[in-house]
Amino acid sequence: MRRFICLGVIILCLFLGVQTVQAGNFYLHEHPDYWWYVVEDPAFSAIIPSGADNYIERSIFGMESLLMTFKNGTITMEVNVQPGTDVESVRNSLDVRYKPLVKNITVLNNGEITTSNNLQTHFYAYEATGANGKKVMFRTVIFQRRHHVVYLTLFLESAQYVDDMREYWIRAVNGFQWD
Repeated sequence: MRRFICLGVIILCLFLGVQTVQAGNFYLHEHPDYWWYVVEDPAFSAIIPSGADNYIERSIFGMESLLMTFKNGTITMEVNVQPGTDVESVRNSLDVRYKPLVKNITVLNNGEITTSNNLQTHFYAYEATGANGKKVMFRTVIFQRRHHVVYLTLFLESAQYVDDMREYWIRAVNGFQWD
C-alpha cells in the first residue's frame, strides 16, 4: 500500500511539474473557447483555441514553436517565432516544406492584409491535392517586428475549414498583437 501511495505522489509531482512549465505562457481568455498565448521575447500575444487535442511547445534550431493538433492530428495549427527580418524567406520555406506532398496548387492569396488590430501582415494561402488524394489547404500569416518574425500556420483538409476551425483561425489572425 505504501508503495502505491509513493508512486501516486511521484506521478502527481511529475504532472504538476509539467503543468508549471507551461502555465506561464497560457492565460485565461474572456471567452472559454480560447486562451491567451503570451511570449516575452519578442513580446507578443495570440489568441489560440482552448480545445485542441494536443499542445506541444518545442525549439528547433532557434525557432520556438507551439504546435496544436485537432481531430486526431488531421488539423495542425502553429505559432512560430524565429529571429530574422526576411518575411519572403519564411514564406518560401513554408511553401517548400510540403511541396513534395501536394500537387495542383492554387494560390488563394499572397499579399499584405491588415488585421483587426491594425497590424500589417503577409498572408499566404493555397489549396492543393494532398498525397492522400484529398483537397488540402495551407494558410499562414507572417508578422515581422524589429529582429523577429512570428507566423501562424494552419494545415488541414479544405472541407475541414468550416465552423469552429474557421473561427479559430480568424480569431488567431485578428487577435495577434505585439506587446
